[in-house]
Formats: sequence, structure tokens, C-alpha cells
Amino acid sequence: MLSANANFDAKHDLDYKTPIYLVHFDGSDTDFCNHAPLSPDNNLKYYLVDISGNSQKVIPEEGKGSISGLTIRIQDYDSVLTAIIGADDYYYHRKKTTVKAGYLGMAEADMLTVFTGWVTGLKQALNGMAYQFNVTDPQKWQQRKVFRSATELAPVVLQGNPINILLSILTSTGAGTNGDYDYLAAVNGLGIDDAEINISNIEDVRDKYFPGDSNYMAFSITEKIKAKDFIEKQILKCLNVYPAIDGQGKYNLIPVKPPIIGADTLQAFTPDNIIGLPTWDSNLVETINEVEIHYNYDGSDYDENDYIDTDSLNNRGPGKKALEIKSQGWKTDLLPSSMPGERATDVISRRKDRIFGRFATPPTKISFPCFFSRWLSEAGDIVAFTHPLLPDLENGNTGIEDARMEIISRTIDWKNGRVKITLLDTGFDKGNYVAIGDTTLIKSTNLITP
Repeated sequence: MLSANANFDAKHDLDYKTPIYLVHFDGSDTDFCNHAPLSPDNNLKYYLVDISGNSQKVIPEEGKGSISGLTIRIQDYDSVLTAIIGADDYYYHRKKTTVKAGYLGMAEADMLTVFTGWVTGLKQALNGMAYQFNVTDPQKWQQRKVFRSATELAPVVLQGNPINILLSILTSTGAGTNGDYDYLAAVNGLGIDDAEINISNIEDVRDKYFPGDSNYMAFSITEKIKAKDFIEKQILKCLNVYPAIDGQGKYNLIPVKPPIIGADTLQAFTPDNIIGLPTWDSNLVETINEVEIHYNYDGSDYDENDYIDTDSLNNRGPGKKALEIKSQGWKTDLLPSSMPGERATDVISRRKDRIFGRFATPPTKISFPCFFSRWLSEAGDIVAFTHPLLPDLENGNTGIEDARMEIISRTIDWKNGRVKITLLDTGFDKGNYVAIGDTTLIKSTNLITP
């Protein structure tokens, strides 16, 4: 969920409010808006026509996140915008673009940065009266190939904590000047500015869920490969983590986990903010009761473990195609045997258990449009869902109340002021979870006090 501030929350909670949007292109002293905020940072032109897009989708079990983007149309009144674009050496190609949102009467300092990306497309629109900018999130950069020097005779060897390996691929420039993880040759990394990556949060995910050598991978890479494919298939899918881009345009990682009571305070979805009757789908096609895990890659082949949830298979029949998890980095024969190798075996077993726990019983899928007030929710959030008219098959009655579900898709209709949400009921409401703090500090799930 996007983080707000007190002044923003006060406006956001009003029943009647007028959204305002502001577009800023990096290096420009002219911004474009539909309504003016108070105390603007730059000169303002009321030329913003509309914004569309920013569809966020995640596939948690695949470790994948979509490359999202916005379409922004800005009027070229009196050729002002033509002059601004023409003054740029690259005509705004890959120009960093920031979109802020707020409400009428709000200062720009209190508006939220809701999207940051790069200009990847530019064309005329509205019969030549405007320009249309296609702005893509920073994951676009990961479509480049890495390990460009790797061959069978000279493989690129990487080993250690998989999160550290991921950060080194993202940031390495070959110069060692781009943060703590810039230690690979330039041909083996992407060289993304470490300021564009939420390093501190990714380190926090590593230290909480994959500390030290509890998750250890060792790669010997013999060919170049698209960075996004390698990161998602070889690392994130194995760790039960998926990528996301926050409103500041920074790359981040989200672990698939139950929400922590008292710590994860997110928006709720109820008939008060849902428009119409949600679409309910038992989602039987998403049953996963067979998993194939491939490990111990020797340069040409893998060892393979095939797992079956027999209860699900016997009662439901085969689910969709067996989920295949394959990583060249998983090794069970590493030395010392008391450390990384044995732990890889444990990690593989736990990964299988988590898949069956979420998908051996197919998770219900619920889709609906809702009021614009819910646009702060993001794909990956675990949210509370309540609706009196939807079936609760587990309890054999009608009505769902405060079920914790996972947002797997969110699309914002900026023009008409609606949000389309798709939820997956992946079983996170089956128990209560609490946060355990440093040493002996335990927080009450009711009072949120030590």
C-alpha cells in the first residue's frame, strides 16, 4: 500500500474531493497538471489531458511481476510542449517521468508520487493537438542481457546468498562505485543506479527471511541471458518472492507471507466501497497438486524431485500443469556439507510445502471495480475483504467477513475515478500471526503494545 501523510489522509478521507494530477519530466522547470496544487515546485501548465494505465499484476508462485506503464496525454498549446521536447538532445526518449496525485486544495509537498518511469514512446494525439507519452516502469531495463562474457570455457561463477547475487546483477558497473553490491564486471551486470533500487527494504527481506547462508546458491553460467528471466526463474521463484516497483520508481521485493496482525495495516474492501456485485470464481483451474523441482545442475542436466499432494490428487484429479521450479543455483553437494548443501535440501522441501498449502485447495478468485478511494492499494497487498452476498463454501453459508486476501491485479481508471481489483483467497485468514521483536519484546495482537 502506498504510504501517505497526515495532510493527504485528511483530504483522502473526505466524501467529496477532486483529484489532481501532476506530471514532472526530469530536468524540466515546467510541470503539467489538470488542477494546480498549492505551493508548486515548478512552473505549471494546465495542459494535462488525461492519464491511463498503470496495471499492476503479480504471479506470486512464478516469482513474476508485470512491467507496468502509463499513457499520458498532454496538450501542445501554442507549441509550448514541442519547444520543450525539441530542446532535449534525445527528444525525451528515456526521460525520467514522475506522476503525483492528490486532491484539490493540497500543497504539492503533500501529494503522493504514484508512478515513476521512463518515456519509451512518443507520438502525436488528438488530431495533432497533443502529445502522447508512453511511460514504462524501471523493470524495462531488466530486459537487457547479462553475463555477456560467459562461455563454456570461461563461465561466470556466482555463489552466496541469492539476494546478494540479485543485487549484484542489478547494480554492478565494473567500477565498484555503485553501492555495496557493485562487484561484478560491467558485462555481467545491469549497472542500474542503486538509488533506483530499494536496497534497504530488500536487505530487510533478506535478513528476515533468507539470512546468511540459510539460503545459498552457486551458479556457473555459460551463456548470456535476459536479466529479468534469470532473476525471476532462477532466484525469486525459488524463494517464494516476487518483484514490485513502488511509487518512487524503485525496484523492490515482496515475500509471499501471511499478514502480521498489528503491523500490516492496509485498506479494506467492503460493500461501502465496492461497486456492484463482485465476480466470484471458485478458480478450480488454479489447483496445483504436483510440483517438479530441479536442482544440482551439472552443466547439462539436473537432479529432479517430483512431489504430489495425494489428498488433492485423489479427490480433485490432476490440477493444472505441474509447477516446475528449476534453478542452476540450488546445490545439495556443496562443502562444507553441514552448511549450504544440507540447507538447500531443507529449502526445497519447504518450498514444496508452501505451494501445496496455497494451491492444493484452489484459491477463490474475486474481481470487482471499487471507488477511487482504494487506489492506495497495490498488487501484492494482503487486504481484508467483506461481502454479505458471496458464498463462503468452507463454512457452508453466504457471506464473507474480514477474509484476508491477496491483491494479484490492480488497474486504476484515472479518468473515471475507479479501481479494478482482483483478489486471491490464498488461505492467509486460517490463523493469527503476530510479530516477535528483538530478544524478548512481544507485541500484543490486540493492544499493539509491548
